[in-house]
Amino acid sequence: MDEAQFLSKSQVWQLARAVDDLNLPIMCYGLRVDFMGELFPGSAALLALADEMREVRTICHCGRKATMVVRKDARGRVVTGGDQVQIGGNESYVSLCRRHWRAAMEEDEPPLV
Repeated sequence: MDEAQFLSKSQVWQLARAVDDLNLPIMCYGLRVDFMGELFPGSAALLALADEMREVRTICHCGRKATMVVRKDARGRVVTGGDQVQIGGNESYVSLCRRHWRAAMEEDEPPLV
């Protein structure tokens, strides 16, 4: 199942039932977080229910593991708000490590508690 981040919680449960009751191996591929650093509902459900998780590594331009993505507009500027889902590919999204994602989003340091 590709683009599994777009699944609903209910659909993830249906897949889990197919694994359990029909003894079918099901592999899902997708993103964990959106361009604002928030879990997709389908990703959250998969993280909770998956029997096993294997990560396909993507690399940031600095060489670190890319765990985040930024969305860019037609002019190449980073988008910091909007709908969670917007169809697009390499022209719209760039994978970054958390440090470079924060810099791109111009996020302030959270206050220490």
